[in-house]
Amino acid sequence: MSEKHRSFVSFLLAMLLILGSAGIGLNRAQRDNRLSTPTIETGPVAEPMASVETPDPLDDELLDDDDTVVPEVVAATPVAEDEDISALIDVMLEQQREGRLIEPRASSAMALAARVLAIDPGNPRARAVVIKSLEEIKLAGVPVLPEKLAPVADQASALGRGFADASLLIDVDEIRQRTKALLEQLARGERQLNREGAGPRAFASATERFRAALLIDPASTRALKGLGDVQRRLIERALDQSFALNFSAGLAALEQADAIQAESSAVIDARAQIRAFRAQTEAEQLTRFNEALARNDSDQAQQAIDILDQILDESQVRELRAKIVNMRLYGGFAPGERFADKLSDGNDGPRLVVIPVGEFTMGSPESEAGRESSEGPQRQLRFERGFAMARNETTVADFRSFVEATGHVTDAERSGSSAAYEEKTGRIVKMRRVSWRRGYAGKRARDGDPVVHVSYHDAAAYAAWLSTMSGEGYRLPSEAEFEYALRAGAVTRYPWGEGEPAVVVGNFAGAADPSPQGRRWSQGFAGYNDGFWGPAPVRSFGANGYRIYDLDGNVSEWVEDCWHDDYRRAPEFAVAWVNAGCELRVIRGGSWGSGPNQIRSAWRGSALGNAGSARVGFRVVRDL
Repeated sequence: MSEKHRSFVSFLLAMLLILGSAGIGLNRAQRDNRLSTPTIETGPVAEPMASVETPDPLDDELLDDDDTVVPEVVAATPVAEDEDISALIDVMLEQQREGRLIEPRASSAMALAARVLAIDPGNPRARAVVIKSLEEIKLAGVPVLPEKLAPVADQASALGRGFADASLLIDVDEIRQRTKALLEQLARGERQLNREGAGPRAFASATERFRAALLIDPASTRALKGLGDVQRRLIERALDQSFALNFSAGLAALEQADAIQAESSAVIDARAQIRAFRAQTEAEQLTRFNEALARNDSDQAQQAIDILDQILDESQVRELRAKIVNMRLYGGFAPGERFADKLSDGNDGPRLVVIPVGEFTMGSPESEAGRESSEGPQRQLRFERGFAMARNETTVADFRSFVEATGHVTDAERSGSSAAYEEKTGRIVKMRRVSWRRGYAGKRARDGDPVVHVSYHDAAAYAAWLSTMSGEGYRLPSEAEFEYALRAGAVTRYPWGEGEPAVVVGNFAGAADPSPQGRRWSQGFAGYNDGFWGPAPVRSFGANGYRIYDLDGNVSEWVEDCWHDDYRRAPEFAVAWVNAGCELRVIRGGSWGSGPNQIRSAWRGSALGNAGSARVGFRVVRDL
């Protein structure tokens, strides 16, 4: 070829390169000036743009513009003048055959096609690669491409204008806008997740952000990873809180984790761990609670309940709380509960009933019919702690166990006599050789009857023996305790009301009661007949409101107090009023021979502490 021809060919090649570069520049100018281009139809897609525009109240600050990196279009690699286009085409086709159509970006078939078109804008094989790339991008079917492929889509669309089907071209502005929205949601979610001391609200906000990102790009690996990280953090929190005995917070965190991906293996495993630990903790805390009750340690019991409150249901916790109240007020028992202590000889002590705490007015008002001056002035007393009272009077059998165990000799046995009922005269008279082994009329006593012919000293000795045998504090009731239990909340003249009883309520004098010889009470309740002349077996009549039997009727009972003519200068509390060396002791409650005045709730009598009678017995109380 002549020098002239070589110069002409060089000129033509230079012009082609210039024109090719100008064409690419024109396409970029068109893109940058946002000339009208077809948009790829990818189907219905949730549009979260409104949520992107609205500030998150949990964000510390809005995402700055500098926080979002929008992929820019990557221009084709500069082409050298002496580049071998045939070699480029061969490599481009090889990459296409190997499936590397659009990735990796720098050496994909699409990248090589751009270089070919920079040299030969009309090259059919390079154009075919561009169209194939656009088709593959379209077939991806996602509203936002992976970040690293967005520049490739931008470049493919720019190169394809003029020869590709308009339906394949991509709206780069939309890609940028949606990619920006995606990155903003991801950045906000990651920032919430990584906040120092992030808690449930931050995790909820991060979850919301990552889900919003998935509405833009369902294949976003960052969003999916973010949700996985949130769930992992929530599971860690659930375990940490649960192992710190804060089960309510732990379960809340686990539910939040489960809402991200229900029944994932991680959630199932964490739930199993927490359930096992809860069961172990429940057993340990119930043991701790019961041991604290046994020690009367209310602080330890309350601490156990504070933990069990997160494990047990409301009714179970309420029952445990009631036990703490009962422990503080009743030594672990419940009001109205019946129990018996085990004695050291293997037998049971007397059956006891827990008397509830409360307050009452002791004594009688001046207006009460039959009132005696010793019953006043009335005083208000409160029981801050409960006590247990024997449900019935001490029986002959009970007292025999005491005598046989201790060899106790009663005052009646020492003196050789006691006051018994004489049927011939209808009076209570001194009878020789009468003691606790005899009944009200001097005949052999029945085991189930209340023991009589016992003195205050005998009754106190029996209570002291029970204390020794049980290890608990037994004693005679105070006068205040007796009246409180007898009234059982009533403020009336009699335990049942103001007038005569309408039904049989106890064993006391009634005009219709006949003696074995046909005698009748002249001062009894008119028309009343309880069926007994003399003591009845214990619990023959109904219990009162506190579940106690025969407090009013059957036999009168010794109490702890010394006799005082009235309540002036009496203790402010419901304790026994005792003076050292006192001889007269108080008896309370009517007996089988008592008329209306002595059956009144406030009635009180006195007797020598060493005296016994056919009408007087006793019962014990136990401190709680």
